[in-house]
Amino acid sequence: MGLLLDIQDKVPLQLRGLSKLSGISAVEKRRRLLLNHQGQRQLVGCWRDQRENLNDEVHLFRDNGKWIMASWFSDGCHSLDEMNAIDTADGVRLEEKDGNVFGEYLLLQGNDTLAFCNENGCYCTAEKISF
Repeated sequence: MGLLLDIQDKVPLQLRGLSKLSGISAVEKRRRLLLNHQGQRQLVGCWRDQRENLNDEVHLFRDNGKWIMASWFSDGCHSLDEMNAIDTADGVRLEEKDGNVFGEYLLLQGNDTLAFCNENGCYCTAEKISF
C-alpha cells in the first residue's frame, strides 16, 4: 500500500483524474481538445455503451471521406481509430482499419442506431446521446 501512495504522489495531476488548474477531469479535458482540433471533421453522432460495467462513449466522425471513431472509456482511456466503411442492406458496417482481435464491428443504421456486432450478429445497441 505504501508503494501505491508513493507512486500517486509522483503522477502528474492530469493523470490523477482531475486537473487542478481547470477543475475538470482529464477525460473531459481530452474530449474538449479533440473537439477543438477537429479541422474538417464532421460529427456523425455520439453513443453510450451502457452494458454492465461499461458506460463508454463512441463518437463517429467523417473526415475527408474517412470514417473516424473516437472512444472514451469509463476508466479514462481514449482511442482514435480510422474505420473501414462498407454499405450493406442493414446499414453502414464499420470495422477498425487495423482489425479487431474479437472480430467485432459497428453497424450504423441511419444516423441514430449504432449496434455492436460480430460474426453471430448484433448483440447490443448503444444509446444515442447529445453532445
